Amino acid sequence: MSLNRLLFLASLLCWVPLAQALEVRVSPTVSLTDALNQIREARKAGNLEAATILLPEGMIELTETVTLDAQDSNLTITGSKATLVGAPTVTGWEKHEGQILKAVVSKLLPKGFRPTQLLFDGERQILARYPNFDAANPLYGGWAFVAEFPPGGAPEGHVWKKTLYVKPEDVRKWAHPEEVELNIFAQYGWWNFIEPVVSLDPETRLLTMKKNCTYDYHPHNRFHFQNALEELDAPGEFYYDKRTSSLYFWPPQPIEGHEVRLPTSAGFFKIKPGAKNIIIRGLTLTGCQGSAITFEGAEDCLVERCVITKVGDFNGSGIGVSEGKNVRIARNEISYTGSNGISLSGGDRKKLVGPGHMAEDNHIHHMGVFRKNACGISMNGVDITAAHNHIHDGPRMGVQMSGNNLIVEYNHLHHLVLETQDGGAIYTGGRDWISSRGSKWRYNKIHDIIGVGQEAGGLKHPWFTFGLYPDDNSGGLDIIGNVVFRVAHTPIHMHNSRDCLVENNIFALGRRFQFDLHGWTKEHRFQSSHFPTMVKGYESVVNEPAWKNMRNMDLHPNDAIRDDGTMMSGNIFQHNIMFGDTEGVKYGDIRNATPKWNTIDYNLGWNNGHPIVTGVNQVGPDIGEPLVNDTFDTAAPGKTPAGWGFNHRPNKDVQLVVADGVLRADCAFGEDPKNPKTVFHGPTLPIKPGAAYRVRMRIKSSEPTARLGLGFASFKNGEGYWQAGTTSITATNEWQEFEATGRMLRENENQWKPWMKTFWMRVDCHEPKGQVFIDDVRITEAAPLNEWSAWQAAGWDKNSLIADPLFVDWKNDDWRLKPESPAFKLGFKPIPMEKIGIRPE
Repeated sequence: MSLNRLLFLASLLCWVPLAQALEVRVSPTVSLTDALNQIREARKAGNLEAATILLPEGMIELTETVTLDAQDSNLTITGSKATLVGAPTVTGWEKHEGQILKAVVSKLLPKGFRPTQLLFDGERQILARYPNFDAANPLYGGWAFVAEFPPGGAPEGHVWKKTLYVKPEDVRKWAHPEEVELNIFAQYGWWNFIEPVVSLDPETRLLTMKKNCTYDYHPHNRFHFQNALEELDAPGEFYYDKRTSSLYFWPPQPIEGHEVRLPTSAGFFKIKPGAKNIIIRGLTLTGCQGSAITFEGAEDCLVERCVITKVGDFNGSGIGVSEGKNVRIARNEISYTGSNGISLSGGDRKKLVGPGHMAEDNHIHHMGVFRKNACGISMNGVDITAAHNHIHDGPRMGVQMSGNNLIVEYNHLHHLVLETQDGGAIYTGGRDWISSRGSKWRYNKIHDIIGVGQEAGGLKHPWFTFGLYPDDNSGGLDIIGNVVFRVAHTPIHMHNSRDCLVENNIFALGRRFQFDLHGWTKEHRFQSSHFPTMVKGYESVVNEPAWKNMRNMDLHPNDAIRDDGTMMSGNIFQHNIMFGDTEGVKYGDIRNATPKWNTIDYNLGWNNGHPIVTGVNQVGPDIGEPLVNDTFDTAAPGKTPAGWGFNHRPNKDVQLVVADGVLRADCAFGEDPKNPKTVFHGPTLPIKPGAAYRVRMRIKSSEPTARLGLGFASFKNGEGYWQAGTTSITATNEWQEFEATGRMLRENENQWKPWMKTFWMRVDCHEPKGQVFIDDVRITEAAPLNEWSAWQAAGWDKNSLIADPLFVDWKNDDWRLKPESPAFKLGFKPIPMEKIGIRPE
């Protein structure tokens, strides 16, 4: 274009009237709604584009949600010292009884509204409950536990999802049991459920619920009852009686001079489709029932420098974003949310076109006050980023995601999975085969991931949980440059994940392993139950052009089971550092994954001078005479031979007896879904700590094939169970000799317990019918081999090294490497530690 042409166009632009900007200040005479209406009227009257609503310093009560749509585009709502509260003040208190006060609140509540929160001087109070909240131990105290079943086990017809038994000391009496709720960590304690009660029988102690829970109720699940006036017996507790619209409250301090507020607002701001360029900046938001701010189909919007705290009930989060485009959540502090801190979603997974939403430089903590499946940041869809956030003190995940091309980078995550188990600081799944391909977890600092177990002796923590958790067949992740340490179980747990690049990470101070690959097989129940979903997911995108460059998408789920019987494949695990400081903690753990289809190499391992333990227990020649030499020739026919017995008997007809000079075991499945199969054991033997053992035996089956598992195990009733791995075999109609080996724990290994005095050989029959026949059982001690050499002989880490990585100061969490670190010779690259976390302004 010529210079003259440019000058001509510029001269025309000079005559176009500039769009006006308008600032409206909220004041005692101008409400937020009034200000918004002024701007809307001004836009109707003229050429108004940008507008600002300025909120004054101090508290503004806002019990109605402000809804913004297309007409409100190009709007900024700000006020550096303004606080919006979605909770009216409760007054008119009268004495009820003792320290309990009472106020009628019908004029404060929307129609049909039931209060579930109460604020006293801005702090949440406690819905009346039993057992009482334990302020001295807020996470792990103040619980009752589901009772064991009556003698004889679960009664016939017991409804696992609807009934349970309470202990005698936990029997309660309520005038309105139909109002009472059970807040329970059901089944495995993955998270909690709040379910309505029907009745509690004081004689049988049977608690019956109004509807089925998602998971079964198991003995030892922790719970409390809530929402009964009879349970209002401690300072800070409250109860709302819907029949009289009366609020009952035992204030933690004399109520004079203190403010009591009742959150009623559904949220503060809802931004609807069509709205663009909405900015919410510098506000404090507190006290609402739903999510504080939600975006639905909005574009190019921003929430920054806000403080969002004590918002949301069970389903209420800090900020929720769905669909739309380019919504950015930046530099906010979000805390004490009922559910998630931030939720981001949107995009077309087939076309891999996403909204570009971002959460960056936010401080998110103490989320999931009511909902224990909550996370700091939830990401669902395509092209969404969580970067440079500081996330801590949450009941479950730090970042939980599902979708594709999702980025989680430069975040600092710690003290997570504080109230649940089997979770991770960063988590994703892949039951549809295509999640989370194209996604990246890189340069995150993760530590102190705790976990909680529920057992007969009460709560256990730290417990079964992880740092990085690509779960359930998740695929195609790049996991690069993360530092993960002090984790209850394993810094990275790859649960049948496939086609992942795991490179240049530091995995340290796991309590069980530093990493693991745990795969599925053709017989694994997850493979069979998820197979239709995997096929549907794969076929929905395989012919889409956007998916052509995704890693290993040429493999159909029909062909997922490899020629060695395993499914886990395509993973490259290289140039990582695995570091431990406890004798006996494994370097890594591999189950149902093979080096033919997965690569683990060029890594650096070190256990601070202790021997490297891998669990690969190749053994040398036998030592001494057999400890067991059972031919069953002299055993009484039709009887169970001495020393043999059931670990689990599926039904009373299943037998373990001598017949025709051999041991005969019936295979069957029972009704217990947790342990359905026949399991039996051999004679008890004394444990020699650290010793290796070999069992040889001849086996045949009445069926053409029978899948069995052989292993050595130790058990003491009331104390625990331990097993030294399992060797999988397949018996046929012909006699075959099989062998299995295993090593006992050393007394200085972290899994060893003082009760481990004896062990026995365990046999698992994985078949619903038929019989297996066993003869010539010989158990001998064997010479153990070096476990690192055995690990390499199995095909792993052939070019890796065992050497001190030379961290600058790992005891004070400085995981930088000294220049002379041997890791650099293996291809490790420095991790940019200084870039992790919230960036300076």
